[in-house]
This record gives sequence, structure tokens and C-alpha cells, in this order.
Amino acid sequence: MHALKGRIAAFPYPFPEDTYRYSTNVEPANTPNTTAAGGWGATIIDIDEDYHAELAERATVLAADPTRHAVLPHMRPAAWDAMLTVMGELAGAYPDRMSLRNLGGDVWRWHNAILDDTREFRYGDEASLGQEPLAYITTQVQEDIALLDQRNEQLYVDAGVVTFAADWSFGFDVGMSFLEIHGPVPRVRRDGVITRAHDFLKRLQPHQPYRRTNWTLTIGHRLDVSTERYPDWGPDREMIQSVADDEFGRLVNLRVEVQHLIRLPDSGALMFLIRTYMLSLEELATVEDWRVRTAQVLAALPDDMAEYKGIIKYRDRAARWLTEAAPAATGGHSPREPVPGLPEWPTVPPAVDVTGASFLIVSIGQDPQTSHAARGWVRAAESAGPTRMLVLDSLAADADATALRQAYGELRTGSRILVTGSQYAVMMALAWAYDAGAISAELTAFVTDLGDLPMYCAHCRDIHRVVGAPGGVVTCPGCSRRVQIHGHHAPRLGGFLASAAAEEPS
Repeated sequence: MHALKGRIAAFPYPFPEDTYRYSTNVEPANTPNTTAAGGWGATIIDIDEDYHAELAERATVLAADPTRHAVLPHMRPAAWDAMLTVMGELAGAYPDRMSLRNLGGDVWRWHNAILDDTREFRYGDEASLGQEPLAYITTQVQEDIALLDQRNEQLYVDAGVVTFAADWSFGFDVGMSFLEIHGPVPRVRRDGVITRAHDFLKRLQPHQPYRRTNWTLTIGHRLDVSTERYPDWGPDREMIQSVADDEFGRLVNLRVEVQHLIRLPDSGALMFLIRTYMLSLEELATVEDWRVRTAQVLAALPDDMAEYKGIIKYRDRAARWLTEAAPAATGGHSPREPVPGLPEWPTVPPAVDVTGASFLIVSIGQDPQTSHAARGWVRAAESAGPTRMLVLDSLAADADATALRQAYGELRTGSRILVTGSQYAVMMALAWAYDAGAISAELTAFVTDLGDLPMYCAHCRDIHRVVGAPGGVVTCPGCSRRVQIHGHHAPRLGGFLASAAAEEPS
């Protein structure tokens, strides 16, 4: 599994030039693609450190919205064809963890050691598999899958499992033709791109897979930004315009889809494998070539394309942020260089330390990123030892604070504590863990919101939750002084130091 640095190295950076316009941009699959940070593309299906978390998120999406899974009756043979093809790709790419064996005739045995999942099934017999083939195989891969039927010289999206759509609705598109689905995309008809792509897809042959990339920007680490979920993520486009620069760089992600195009050998259907990757602008800026080129691409992106991608309201700020993230603009420091005195929060949920004897996962607050991180940790921890998940609304509530302290009191040496939530909630939860006897090696944290923090006022000598950041001036909730928050924190106390601002007497 990739660490953070490895995750950046494996990111499928999508811009080969300093400008971007719609194109078919297809190339043969299974060919390593070298980038300024590393490379990607050696395999058709990629398994990384987000495997458990993304499979768990897909299950949650499907449970809430069954329309993300559809197989029209005539596509049932194609679904079986797709499942066996994907199993073969997995077994070939990860032979130490995946295997597919023919036991004779139509009987097969599939084994996924990562999930400890083994199935023996008869090809075409849904009862032997235990569920519909597309529904099953998308519990094994992070990719979404769409199947296109070709008839009367047209391609139709007639089956699939799509849980991580980028501002489109799979449930709405099922049964539509390829040309109908792409009708709203600006320029593609006028420039002939959609017609060329359609003709190319119709000519695809079995055992000659191709791939392409597509991209947009997403606010927050949200995989499911489908049309159905617009009320959840749409308001972020307004919110992001008013956040501070450091928060902007952390929240705005370059979202890249790697789409593999495969003609299935038995059914003749066309399979789209759609894998989504995200990298925050903050992370992107650590690769100088990417920082410069992405800023240029965004600055030159035509308004109609930015409007269609849903990024026009913050496209210019994203380009400016990347431009100003140059090392020279930060006094010669890398944008990711830690600032002395400040906690260093990871930008993605850290991996679970599976050497622990038991695991307590603490999820605090309602942020979707918080529940996403906690679910991923639970999936990884459950395979390693006894695991408990504690979901709390707010540490400001006496009942929740009591529940957390009680949970800490029940732990034993060797336990691992993993906490996610806002900065205030995480820092206080970690401080209470220290107070209960935990050591740093037993603690893992992921902060989803830097907007608040615990502040220790040097004058009233108490910890308070405030909305602010180091360097800012706030009114102390305890003594009503105007105090400045310093870039200095005490992990075991759980607070940033604050003292009277210059205009106040000390």
C-alpha cells in the first residue's frame, strides 16, 4: 500500500500540456505512464491504501440509493463477462493476494486474501454466486463499472454500478445512448470530439484495452458528488470562496478519473472501468511541475468548460493559489514544510497500526469526511483485532465527554486509539487520551476541519473552544479579553496558548 508520498507519486496527473481542451485522449492500457512525481498505469486495476475505505463507502452509497446499480435484462450475460474479466485482471496484477481458478467446465473459484473472501460459482448461475455479478465484483474493486451495449451502430449504457459519479446521474442515464448522455458537454459536438470517440469505441476489439483520463475539481475528499447528492455538496461552491488560503488549498482537490475501455470477449459489450483519484492543491503544489502547469491550465480554461465542470466560481482563485504557492512566495519554504510550534495534521487518514492488541475508533461530529475516515479505519482494524467504534456529536456535550473518558478507562496496554473530527475535537480527545495513560505511539488522528481549535487563555487559565487560527485575535469566552492565539500548542494540555493582544493591558 502507498504511503502519502507514494500516493502522490502514483497520482495519474492528467495534463500533458499547459492548456486543456476536450479530446478523446486515448492510449493503450497496461503501459506505465511516467510523471514528474513517479508514475502510474502499469495495471488496469489499481489497489491502494484507500481500498477498504472506498469499498465501505460504496456499500453505504448503494444501501442509501439502489439506483446506482442497474442491469437491464438483456445485459445479464455481459455482467457475468465483466465479472470474470475483472477477476482475471486482479489475479494477474496481484497474484500474491488474488486468484481465479477454473475447476472444470463452468465452475470457478475466486479468492481475495485482502478481504478473506472466497467464492465458488458456476458461470451464469446467480444462485451459486450469491448475488448479481456486477454487484459482487464491485465489492472487490475501487473502480465504478459501466457496461455499454452496441446495437444499430449505437452504444447504450445499459448496466453498471456507479457510486462515485462526478456531477452526473447514473440512474437517469441508464438506457440512454452514448451520444445522448454527452449532449450537454460544451464544444464536443461542434469540435467533433464526441463523434470521433463514439466511432473509436465501436471499433474496439477484445484483448486490446485502452484508457483515458478525465478531470475536474472537487471540494473536500468527496467521492460521491453525484447529481442525487447535490444538496450535500453543491453549497460548498459558495463556501469555498470565503475560506482562508490555507484552508482553500487543503479543501480543493484535483479530481482525476482513469477510465479503462475494454471490449468484453464473450458478450461483446463494452466495459468502462472508472477509477477516481483526488489530490488536494496543497499536495499538488509539492510537485513543482504540477503546480506550475495546473495553474496555467486553470487560468486558460474557457468559461463554458469551467461552467460545465462546476468550477467557474473558484477556478480563478485555484489558479492564483497555485501560482502563489511557489517556494519563492513563501520565503523559500516548501508549501508543506511544517511550521515549528504547530501540529502537523495528515491530509489523508493515516493507516491503522495493525500491531495493536485492540482498537478504539472515535468519530466526532457530522462532517462526511469524519465518518468516511472512521469507517475506513474500522474496516482495517476489524481484520487485526477487537474493534470498537464510538460515534459522538460533540465533546461540548457532557454525555459525549463522559462516554469518551469512560471508553478510555476501559482500554488496556497495547490498544490503539484513532480519532477523527474537527481540530478542536481531535486535540481535546488526544489530550484526554494522554490523561488516561496513552502514549503517542498508540494514538492516530485525522482532522477534517481546521476552523476551530482549543485555546488555553494565559489569563483565565482555562481551555476554550474558539473559531480562529494561530496568529488571529479572538475574544476569550472565559475572561472576555481580546487575546492573540500563538503558534504554540501543548499536546497533553490540548490547547494553543493565547495571551492579551497588543491593544489590551497584560
